[in-house]
Amino acid sequence: MFDSLSDPMRSLLSRFAFLVAGALVGAALYALDVGGLLAVPLAAVAFIVVGELYLAATGGDL
Repeated sequence: MFDSLSDPMRSLLSRFAFLVAGALVGAALYALDVGGLLAVPLAAVAFIVVGELYLAATGGDL
């Protein structure tokens, strides 16, 4: 299914997946009382940055 999408839509879904992963990690950190209230937005931003670096290193392919 992922291969049938256009390049812009695939790119958007990849970035959205990184955002969701970051939010989930942040929510887990918050639930474990690690990092306080800023855990969720900081984890989401960190995952976006790491995701962008990954996509830049691999040429945009997942």
